Amino acid sequence: MAHKNIAAVFDADGTLIAGDSLERIFFRYLWRYGEIGLCEMARLAGGAMCALLAGRAAMADNKAYLRGQDARRLRKLARDCFEQEIARRLLPGAVARLRWHQSAGHEVILLSGTLDVLLEPLAEYLGVDMRIGTAVEVSDQRLTGRIASARPFGMTKLTCLMQMIRSRNSDSFDLARSFAYADTYADRFVMSAVGHPVAANPDRRLRHVAEKCGWMIEQFV
Repeated sequence: MAHKNIAAVFDADGTLIAGDSLERIFFRYLWRYGEIGLCEMARLAGGAMCALLAGRAAMADNKAYLRGQDARRLRKLARDCFEQEIARRLLPGAVARLRWHQSAGHEVILLSGTLDVLLEPLAEYLGVDMRIGTAVEVSDQRLTGRIASARPFGMTKLTCLMQMIRSRNSDSFDLARSFAYADTYADRFVMSAVGHPVAANPDRRLRHVAEKCGWMIEQFV
């Protein structure tokens, strides 16, 4: 029987990164350096209002503030933001755990609803080859402000993970021996799919589920 890989799936916001979300950090970074202005702020506010009226999170599916941005320049700005703002927010305990999985030969996967352009420099810094984030549609090298594919959140996050695993030959992964680290209740679907779920810096509802199910609980903050 062929050897199956063990996956170690890590969420980003709140699990690997302390404090605010990657996208909010990036938004403030763009504003501070004049890459977005009042026009983009108005688009964001309008989209946020529509999202809230529809019962969705204000920034989750609302990328209107990125409309018209040059894709290559935004990628550079994301790397600059990582170096200046995000790298110092990495939680040492979480990074140490990720390094342990790498040294054990496990396949580390970053799985987050944040922008893929923000996950890219994080993955490179951590030496992670596989990542799943939210991609924004690009047309003629400029962002349209629309999401290009499914946003990894809740049950959809698990769907995105399984699609990646299938694309890489599902028989090569042993989910029963795999790990998943996350901090929010919405991630319970991914965590239930592996044999070793870890509630990392969990919110109140995830902690309740973890205690009820006997999952490991870690505080990396």
